[in-house]
Amino acid sequence: MFDMDVQFLFDMASQTILVNDKEQKAIITNPQMSENEERYLHTMDCVTLGHIVTLDNEKFLVVSETVTKRHSKYKAKIRHCNYTIEFAGEVIEDYLRDENGNIVYDRFGEPILITIEGDSIFIPSIVKNKTFSIAGSQLLVAENQIIVIVQESEVNKEKFKVNNTFNLMDYNWKVRNQDRTKKGLLILTCERV
Repeated sequence: MFDMDVQFLFDMASQTILVNDKEQKAIITNPQMSENEERYLHTMDCVTLGHIVTLDNEKFLVVSETVTKRHSKYKAKIRHCNYTIEFAGEVIEDYLRDENGNIVYDRFGEPILITIEGDSIFIPSIVKNKTFSIAGSQLLVAENQIIVIVQESEVNKEKFKVNNTFNLMDYNWKVRNQDRTKKGLLILTCERV
């Protein structure tokens, strides 16, 4: 009976959000003001560390571990992704083909080589230039370094390997360290190059 009452109240007060691009009902509350745009996310289904939440067309990253229910619901802290890092799409070299799929040749009888660029990849991220803290643990970085927090995924682990570079804020950055101690998050220390 209690669970049914909680579910009814939850359904009345909740709104629809996206969690990893899937619709889910949630109640959003505000923590104390801080320099970061943060919210508490209350859900009936578990939302875990590293999930991407879309709220009011903005991307947020779940930055607190949520394993068990609190008062018949899950509660997680989400932080606004203040940057989106863009990686160029995969480049494929192929031969020019006609509408039937046959290779097209130039006037010398050579196949015409073309370059096809795939869609860019956009990775929502939290970027800080001085310090970053999650659940009381604080990371300090040098003047020419930033901390980048992204969702832990196969694509992100590949794109942000140690020594890989990316462009952000009109600078090129090299990944110096990839911290995976918070399951679901990649915490990267990056240096300007």
